[in-house]
Amino acid sequence: MEKVNYIAHLNAVFERFNNDKRIKQGHITLYLAFFQKWNREFFKKTLTINRQFIMEKAKFKSKTTYHNYLKDLNDWGYLNYFPSFHPARGSKVKMSIFGTASGTSSGTPAYQKMANSVPEPGQNLVPFYKLKTKENLNKQAKPKNELAVLIFFKENNWPEMEGRKFYAYYHARKWKLQRELNVRNWKSQAKNIVENGYEIRHEAARPISGYLNNTKGVVVKNYDEPL
Repeated sequence: MEKVNYIAHLNAVFERFNNDKRIKQGHITLYLAFFQKWNREFFKKTLTINRQFIMEKAKFKSKTTYHNYLKDLNDWGYLNYFPSFHPARGSKVKMSIFGTASGTSSGTPAYQKMANSVPEPGQNLVPFYKLKTKENLNKQAKPKNELAVLIFFKENNWPEMEGRKFYAYYHARKWKLQRELNVRNWKSQAKNIVENGYEIRHEAARPISGYLNNTKGVVVKNYDEPL
């Protein structure tokens, strides 16, 4: 039995396939048919093959196609083919060993990077940075509480009362911001209201809800006036 690292060998072979412009689909399916038999026979040094069995596993229907691809694999060093011209004796194949430091069975298996996890079938992979961005936007969509709003207004030297009205107005509306103004979070909305002079007033019937007193035009608020 040859010393073969199953995963390292296949990884090395696939890497060679990727870098070998001569390789076609038929070469790969034929090689895998041989490899399957080789694996089931515990990586014997030499395999006695049945052409019909290998053709079936490789999905070949033409003997000519089979022999052409087999000749290529032999000439390109993927395996050694020893044909038998005796009807009672099968041909033999010796598989070349890859995935070791020296390229032989006596070498040390090459270092292999393994994936930390395998995605579920049909799962769409999303880049990590996109997940974080979406998470951050969701956190910024609404303030933690009224105090956070008041602190923000104080940092920008805006009247505290306007901060209270701002919080009451959007809290009652579950922080449904004005997307048409390209507003993505509550801080942007507050800045937009203050800088553009939108005035938030309290309604008498619903003192905590308020409303935006600017539907079509812009109301410029004079912050010099006493509250």
